[in-house]
Amino acid sequence: MLVQCVPNFSEGRDPQVIATLCEAARSVPGAALLDVHSDPDHNRTVLTVAGHAPAVEEAVFRAVRVAVERIDMNAHDGVHPRLGAADVIPFVPLRGATLSDCAKMAERFARRCAEAWALPCYLYAAAARRPERVRLPWLRRPGYEGLADALASPERAPDEGPPRPHPTAGATAVGARGVLVAFNVDLASEDLRLARRIARAIRESSGGLPGVQAKGLPLARQQRVQVSTNLLAPHAIGPGRIYREVEERARAAGVAVARSELVGLVPRSLAVAAADDLLRSDPLFGERLLEDRLEAEVLDPEGPLRLLAERVAGNDALDPGGGSAVAAGLVLARACLRKALALSRDGRGDLSEQELAALEKGLPPTHELFELVAADHMAFARLMSAFRLPRGPLRKAALQETRPEAVRVPLRILEAAVRIAEAAAVVAERGNSNLVNDAVAAAELALAAGRVARLNARANQRSRERKGYREPLERLERATERARAAAG
Repeated sequence: MLVQCVPNFSEGRDPQVIATLCEAARSVPGAALLDVHSDPDHNRTVLTVAGHAPAVEEAVFRAVRVAVERIDMNAHDGVHPRLGAADVIPFVPLRGATLSDCAKMAERFARRCAEAWALPCYLYAAAARRPERVRLPWLRRPGYEGLADALASPERAPDEGPPRPHPTAGATAVGARGVLVAFNVDLASEDLRLARRIARAIRESSGGLPGVQAKGLPLARQQRVQVSTNLLAPHAIGPGRIYREVEERARAAGVAVARSELVGLVPRSLAVAAADDLLRSDPLFGERLLEDRLEAEVLDPEGPLRLLAERVAGNDALDPGGGSAVAAGLVLARACLRKALALSRDGRGDLSEQELAALEKGLPPTHELFELVAADHMAFARLMSAFRLPRGPLRKAALQETRPEAVRVPLRILEAAVRIAEAAAVVAERGNSNLVNDAVAAAELALAAGRVARLNARANQRSRERKGYREPLERLERATERARAAAG
């Protein structure tokens, strides 16, 4: 499953510390650092990390380690509310993940941070254990300066970790939430009372717009003020609406908007909605996008395949390898077979509609095959990372943890290959004779994938536990021979 994490760190001025945070966040295969946003007035850096859940969790954990070691909250100042060095760690579900999955990740992550550094952690939003802790502003209300008294009180005792601040890193809030948009509007003025008045007018807690959190903040270095917002329901109230609300109120006071900014990344749909909101376009701006029309009308099958090929050809031992390559081959095998099935309908072959439907239903779904491409890479990379540790108890424990998955994933590829090859044999023998070579192509690709997957499963096992896996391989070979024979 794919998730996003948007950790907020209390450092926006020291380029060396920011660079080290970024280096840690991009150090784990399977997790990508998509965006970095630093602000010296806020004295804060926000990273956007996305990818496969275990990889994202590990990448953010490494970044938090940097924050704990390098950021001293006793010397910190900035206009943004904060509790600690790694101030907020929200996990956000993307493809194949749910909010419940991310809440479990948040709980595990908070426990891990507490155990690693005696770092007190709150759980908030969907991970909250108490109703008042759902809202982050409530947790942040004491600020770093009031943190010691807050943690010592029963009302604000941490969910994980000791009831006292870390000596330099303070505390951390870890949560799970849906998509949130952090959107700021700067005014060409130093009138802080105006910024605060506008923020009070638009935020939900003061009777304003639903799902909007807002504060008025001074930006001393830029000699202006800011209306800083978090949009908790951005599909209902998005950046375009917020910009208009702020601009209208500022203009009424004789003040212009200097600029606006997004902190982090937003879904494409929200960017398009903001354009529609501001431009009053007819037809809608979102219906006039060149890239969308190209994607719909002019397919580029080479794109993702080229990207995978470049990564497999990488010179790092932790780059994707043969297992990922043959799993991608199964995607193509399924596509060949799907075509042969579709063109064997309506009497163009000896297969009934019920038989064709059963064959198609028995194929592994395409999204599962794509997941196997990534899963093989992650399992292999984690196993190799364990092997790189110095010999000792830590290395032994890491190998025991990572080896089973490095065997399980290739066996899933082998199983998927058998299902495709056996269906391909039937279609080659009884389907549309004009598509027999497509069915053979599916079987041959499946055979290659299964053979490599079997080798990988055996290689990743301890030698004394190694199994032959001859039975699925023999099924693969028999099915491929049947397909070849049908082609003559």
